[in-house]
Amino acid sequence: MANIAVQVAASVEARCRSLLPGLRGVAREIVGELAPQAATLTLRLVDDDEIRELNRRYRSLDEATDVLSFPGEATPEGRHLGDVVISVETAERRGGTPVEREIQVLALHGVLHCLGYDHETDDGEMDDLEERLRARFLGPYKAGTVAFVGRPNAGKSTLMNRMLGEKLAIVSDKPQTTRHRLIGILTTERGQMVFHDTPGLHRPLHRLNRRMVHAASAALKEADVVCLIRDAAVPFGRGDAYALDLVGAAAAAERERPMLCLLNKIDQVSKPRLLPEIERYAGRGVFEEIVPISALTGDGVDEVLEILWRHLPAGEPVHDPELLTVHTQRFLVAELIREKVLEQTRDELPFTTAVVIEAWEEDDERTDLLANILVDRNSHKGIVIGRGGKRIKSIGTAARRDLEDFLERRVYLELQVRTHPGWREDSAVLGRLETG
Repeated sequence: MANIAVQVAASVEARCRSLLPGLRGVAREIVGELAPQAATLTLRLVDDDEIRELNRRYRSLDEATDVLSFPGEATPEGRHLGDVVISVETAERRGGTPVEREIQVLALHGVLHCLGYDHETDDGEMDDLEERLRARFLGPYKAGTVAFVGRPNAGKSTLMNRMLGEKLAIVSDKPQTTRHRLIGILTTERGQMVFHDTPGLHRPLHRLNRRMVHAASAALKEADVVCLIRDAAVPFGRGDAYALDLVGAAAAAERERPMLCLLNKIDQVSKPRLLPEIERYAGRGVFEEIVPISALTGDGVDEVLEILWRHLPAGEPVHDPELLTVHTQRFLVAELIREKVLEQTRDELPFTTAVVIEAWEEDDERTDLLANILVDRNSHKGIVIGRGGKRIKSIGTAARRDLEDFLERRVYLELQVRTHPGWREDSAVLGRLETG
């Protein structure tokens, strides 16, 4: 039985606390495999200054490196494999993979050196062994894209927010709330899963709508895994049939790409009503799995996440593991303001509003924002402003509160309502909306 001692320098203790159980477990498995007789190993997590000092003392090298190994020897108590020292700060700077996995990889590398392997003098034996052991004990690192497609208001954005554990996409019970392909990035020790939350599939009547449907279709073609999300709380209709046919055609064209069907909003559906829906989608022979879920309550979401990890291909991450999204702050700020417009106007205003950030200034204390709310008609302008300006003030107060949480600083927000007839056909306006 391997005895693994883990020491943590005080300078990195706070950031390493959550890493220790996984690191100790992986190290114990590796040592137990490579040194089947009773053995001990010491892992020490340090900062750059400490590992630099060790390099000076033992290697005459004045720099911080990621890992150092000091082979041990047999003792009366048993075999001590040695000491492995890892710089947490260097591991964090590496990027590419989460720091937890990076430290586990470095621990494996150090253990192999303690056992006498040396990649600098052999003919690739250590590298080959390390690659095999990494796949066995750490698992293949997964990386790929997952597209959420479906009818408007099926719950795609709510599901992505739930899986990310953060509110990234704005949410409303109004159809066409999501107008662009929203990118959410989930990075764990298992890999990097990039979600594409797409606009609802519908009949496009304007240039804006055509862009929305194109974004959804493109994600459907490009994703490594596709999830068709169906609102099981509403009767199956022509729009659902259209979405099902679209996914079926994509499955026929790309037979090796996994397709999942997620029957959402089961918190609003009785089991007798749900069974025919499961049979309907199972009968198409398109889907690897059909999973009833509630994105709102979280029921079934962990199961779906596990299925997605299983189907995601092995690969290296594309995005920095610290990122939650690739969208700019300006884009996300405009979306947060638009969410408040949707909340405050409810059923009074057709889906003909947009938000454009006209000015953004900041100093050490606060951020000053000027945002234009675009509407199609003067009558819509009055709805947004409200009697005596009451509604626009309410929108601004709610938006400012969320923006201060999002930006983590004080915010001064000025809102103006502008009438721009036909803005949904204006390429310049649509381009600004996509970039913020």
